[in-house]
Amino acid sequence: EQLEKLIALGMTEEEAKQVLQDDDEIAHGADLFPLTPEQEKASAQARRAERKKDTKPRERKRKEDAEKRELITMIYDLFRDTCVDDDPIAEIKVTNPERQIDFEYHGRKFRIVLSAPRT
Repeated sequence: EQLEKLIALGMTEEEAKQVLQDDDEIAHGADLFPLTPEQEKASAQARRAERKKDTKPRERKRKEDAEKRELITMIYDLFRDTCVDDDPIAEIKVTNPERQIDFEYHGRKFRIVLSAPRT
């Protein structure tokens, strides 16, 4: 069938048989077209992947979120000025000005974390 297709492409029967035989040898690992040392070197160079030159992690500057800072400040001020049963909230600390407040109340530690989900 393949022989007939090759003959239909304009090859002689002898050329078509040689092409099929060469294909079979190549399929079984034969190297019918060896490269010169220069060609092998060029081939190896072309197959080599480009290395990443910049290996240092990039330092990204986070954009400040003024609204979250404002909310954390409001919560901090509210807790600082609040007394519950004549017992002030102790040790109020803004751990992250856009995200987190830690405080102690009646001997227990608490944490408030502010998040703004994307919409």
